[in-house]
Amino acid sequence: MINCIVVDDEPLARHLIVSYISQVPGMQCLGEYKGAVEAFAALHMHPVDVIFVDIEMPGINGLNFIRSLKKTPAVVFITAYAQYAVDAFEIDAVDYLVKPVTMERFLKTVHKIIPTKDQHTSAQQRPDISSIFLKVDRRLVRIDLDSIIYVEGLGDYLKVHCTEQTLVVYMSLGKLEALLPGQLFIRIHRSTIVNKQFIRFIEGNFIRINETDLPIGLTYRDRLLKSLGNGE
Repeated sequence: MINCIVVDDEPLARHLIVSYISQVPGMQCLGEYKGAVEAFAALHMHPVDVIFVDIEMPGINGLNFIRSLKKTPAVVFITAYAQYAVDAFEIDAVDYLVKPVTMERFLKTVHKIIPTKDQHTSAQQRPDISSIFLKVDRRLVRIDLDSIIYVEGLGDYLKVHCTEQTLVVYMSLGKLEALLPGQLFIRIHRSTIVNKQFIRFIEGNFIRINETDLPIGLTYRDRLLKSLGNGE
């Protein structure tokens, strides 16, 4: 079950999202809150997987609320103002919904949330494998997992950076994440997966992979540190 909370100072908008959540099997709303302070307290009472949060709210706005969290669940921003989209995705939001939100658009967001949760679980449960096959142009190419340094998501395509070459693969990052063993690979950003074997160091919000510095997404930092044995 995916546990959600909804944070919005507009009662009608808040109730609409709660209603949508109630219609999706496997999701439940643990609470609805009119502001960041109330929601902050709720996060310490129950484990929350997803926060649906408005950006424009009195007092602490949605962006600053999420930035203030030490451990951040998946975040879906909801607002009437499309100009906040860049800020939202810099925080690695799962999605950005513009009011009024339709059920059809909400379900597209759900598909981004549920597969991510399921795929991460399946990746951790996969048996040990040493290679995978990826479609490059018209060929299925066998790639040794140990040779993959990191992967960049580019919309419907991926750049797979290997020790000897860089491959362009037609596949979503989420689908590839489901194929990769979790003991070897870790997602550090909504558009980046890295091979732990090539991590040289972490400094601030960046990770050094060989000679390349890659940004660490806010919502991925805690899981990254825990996977390296440095979580709290």
